[in-house]
Amino acid sequence: MCKSILFTIFLFLCTLSLSAQPNTNWVKLEGKVVNKIIETPVLATLTLESLPYGADLRVFKSDEASGEFAFYVVENKPYKVKITAKGYMDFEREITIDSTSPILLISMMPKGSGTLLNLNINFDQGNSKVMEESFPELDRLVAMLKEYPNMEIQLEGHTDFRGSARANERLSERRVESIKSYLLSENISSKRIKTKAFGGSRPLSKENTEEAKLMNRRVQARILKTE
Repeated sequence: MCKSILFTIFLFLCTLSLSAQPNTNWVKLEGKVVNKIIETPVLATLTLESLPYGADLRVFKSDEASGEFAFYVVENKPYKVKITAKGYMDFEREITIDSTSPILLISMMPKGSGTLLNLNINFDQGNSKVMEESFPELDRLVAMLKEYPNMEIQLEGHTDFRGSARANERLSERRVESIKSYLLSENISSKRIKTKAFGGSRPLSKENTEEAKLMNRRVQARILKTE
């Protein structure tokens, strides 16, 4: 009820502003704030400031259950949006909205360490050569590391548990080193990348199926540091 009353008051104020400024067009900006890793909704505080002088300054929150938000802005006018949430790194962006603009999706990166990313990376069977179809996934990892220049990660390699334990460990080691080499080639500092090879010691499934074997052969990136 309280939200409904506040929104009605805001619409009323917008109507008054429109009558006072006949050349001003207001458009509805809709969006959603989600966890960048697992895409769950995030309760966040959004600060909206018109540019360049901040004459229009507003603070509001996304919906806790859905992460969604909606507010009105002046069409084709630049704004700065800053988003903060407990346990997440701050997000800031300049936007300009018109009547055709899509819903704005804001992905917030969790702070701290321990977050584990499952990388969709495939290798030629029995060796460490990354298949070409996996390059877009590596490029997304590169983009994330460049977006967060203080982030440090640990690449963790796993194989299926069948076969020689030592051979599996060496294979998983070569695979994470192969991915590390790709990151280094994209100017990511080696100081930000650690590696760990588990071989087949941590299988996700012990079923004797091709799906289970594929599931066990995986590389993951553990976030060690974000700031």
